[in-house]
Amino acid sequence: LSSTDPNLQNIPIRTETGRQIRDAFIAAPGHVLIAADYSQIELRLAAHMADVPELKEAFAQGQDIHSATAIELFGEVNRDTRGKAKTVNFSILYGISRWGLAGRLEVTPDEAQALIARYFERFPGISDYITDTLEGVRAKGYTETLFGRKTWFPRIKAANQNERAGSERAAINAPIQGTSADLIKRAMARMPKALEDAGLSDVKMLLQVHDELVFEAPEDKADAAGAVIRAVMSSAAEPALTLSVPLEVEVGIGKSWGEAH
Repeated sequence: LSSTDPNLQNIPIRTETGRQIRDAFIAAPGHVLIAADYSQIELRLAAHMADVPELKEAFAQGQDIHSATAIELFGEVNRDTRGKAKTVNFSILYGISRWGLAGRLEVTPDEAQALIARYFERFPGISDYITDTLEGVRAKGYTETLFGRKTWFPRIKAANQNERAGSERAAINAPIQGTSADLIKRAMARMPKALEDAGLSDVKMLLQVHDELVFEAPEDKADAAGAVIRAVMSSAAEPALTLSVPLEVEVGIGKSWGEAH
């Protein structure tokens, strides 16, 4: 989906100003807003698609995935190692170079390369996934989500190295990011009937922002609506797919969008 006037999909959240802006969006009298967000969905899908036992086990047990990665990479968990592990987790899925990772972690390129090598050593399935994805897109010209939706990369064999590298980075993440998009669309398509069947037809789905859905509900029905919303989103892959990791959904309720998020 897309939105304009205003572009509600581009309201910031990570800064104090962004949070204040979200506080300006409030529910109607007698109502609350419900924000339901997939938790670390791209990392969960990566664990499934790359078949990484350590990551799948961590998700199955409800562990903090960045702490689990910190243990694998650094042998200990503290604020510094967890922060670095979080950066590495997300960066690897976007095919980051050693120079790119060095800039994000404020280390030397050689130190960044050593971290990348250690990551692939600890999680060889991720390395295999990247290799297989690049081989596939070079041969076919496209990648596919778990539901079979194709994304084409016409510049994957470009003579210009920068164009080619950009296409390769996008192709690595496309099956994961695309599957995430497929899942939230499936959840959105099922949501109205699920709410109606639960006697919650007066709960309205207002907005989709990346991995988040925003609803407005009568205050006395918010908890029941939150339970239905979580159930629909967490089972969105079924029956087409059985994922090897659980889809966790974080649900917040508040008078404003900022309070609910």
